[in-house]
Amino acid sequence: MKHLVIVISFVISLCFLIFSRGSDTIYVQASKGSFNDAAIHQLFERDKHLQAELNFSGTPINTFMNAHTYGGYAFTAVENSSIDGRLVPATVEALKSYQIEKVIAKTTMPIEMCVLSNRRDVENNIGIRKIASHPAALKQILRWKSAFSPEEIEVPEGTASAAEKVALSQLPQGTAAIGPCILDQVYKGLVVVERGIQDNKDNQTTFLLMDVKPRDKNVSEPEARHELRMAIERG
Repeated sequence: MKHLVIVISFVISLCFLIFSRGSDTIYVQASKGSFNDAAIHQLFERDKHLQAELNFSGTPINTFMNAHTYGGYAFTAVENSSIDGRLVPATVEALKSYQIEKVIAKTTMPIEMCVLSNRRDVENNIGIRKIASHPAALKQILRWKSAFSPEEIEVPEGTASAAEKVALSQLPQGTAAIGPCILDQVYKGLVVVERGIQDNKDNQTTFLLMDVKPRDKNVSEPEARHELRMAIERG
């Protein structure tokens, strides 16, 4: 009888762990207002049972580390149609020291670049003289920039950081941020003044929700790339 009680208790505990897994924190690459933020909410809309608390963790390596350390899942960009070789380099780099235990879900999202101005600039009819964003984003809007050649302000911390600086008037008057349209929901001082300015209108990024763990021994870049390609196919 004692053994039966122990077995039943173990089964109940196991079921609790399985069914409570969906409530774990998801560690998301980049920051709130990023394309990753938009992508995880797109995934939640499609698969509501995956909804969980979000923790934005910056780089893929930090995302993987936090997910493993604190017992959650990792959500990162893995493939982009505008990148040579398509695989996201920072994610490949992270996979040299971390391995994918399981792919939980995959989602692909079109990347739409938007122009976001400070609300006071819009209200005062102040035109755009400068643009601020991550260097990679600034390289994806060449045709739009060529129309009036604005001065560029590179913000390596990311598109969300550029948007915050514009919203808080930390950059010169007439500076607009370039990034996801949802940034106007994160920073109320912003207004979307133009949409879809990216050069590649078919630009798409694929994201994976994963269970990851550290490797016993780092692997080479080709091995990491192969593992990531296989994970994308499985997803």
